[in-house]
Amino acid sequence: MSNRFGSVIANVLSVGTRGLGYFLWGLLRIVYRGDLKMIALFGGVIGAIALVIWLIAR
Repeated sequence: MSNRFGSVIANVLSVGTRGLGYFLWGLLRIVYRGDLKMIALFGGVIGAIALVIWLIAR
């Protein structure tokens, strides 16, 4: 039982770490290159998250 719980926690943390890595990569790309595609991507993702939160909260 504890091995299964540990593996679930490890997988969740692995996915979270990968997400954080992609976020930091994109943020650094925006800061250092001013890449318009990445700015649009971040804006779209933030807008989508805000829309989902707004729809759930309603």
